[in-house]
Amino acid sequence: MIKYTKISINSISKYTLLNIFLLIFSLFINNVSASELDNLFFKLKNASDKNIAKHYESRIWKYWLLDGSNETSNLQMQRGVNLLQSGELNNALKIFESLTKKEPRWAEPINKIATIKFLMGDYLGSVNDIKLTLQLEPRHFGAISGLVQINIHLKNYNEALKNIDYVSKIHPFINIQQLRPHILKLIKKSSI
Repeated sequence: MIKYTKISINSISKYTLLNIFLLIFSLFINNVSASELDNLFFKLKNASDKNIAKHYESRIWKYWLLDGSNETSNLQMQRGVNLLQSGELNNALKIFESLTKKEPRWAEPINKIATIKFLMGDYLGSVNDIKLTLQLEPRHFGAISGLVQINIHLKNYNEALKNIDYVSKIHPFINIQQLRPHILKLIKKSSI
């Protein structure tokens, strides 16, 4: 004969209930955040002037920089950004590589690695990391702008123009558009 055991809330540990609650809550928060990011991109794309676009651009960057799964990862990201800004590329690279191992679905550490490789002159390595970034976040206007700069360095001027056209559909007031006349001059000069 099989005996059925009555399971009550009291018999389930409070720790287990807390974990279940935190899991459900984090799934809800991530969905809200992803929805908020989509809304920010919509507003960016439809911004009526540069100041409004800059506002939404800043909010998107903040989202990307704080998109780690926990506060420790977000603090590591900030530390890496500070090192990058102070020119300590190797130390920053170590932090971002560590973050990509811990958080492989977070696009921004990969984008930062691409930036560092660009600054170190490893353009092909940077392109590979930009591709990884864009697989995770196809609207990453920072990564696409990096691709424009790399294509200019590699004298792939037509590709640079295509990248500008693409990123302009995401962010109509992005600063990289200012390079268009320069690139057109380079194309004209290289065809002479």
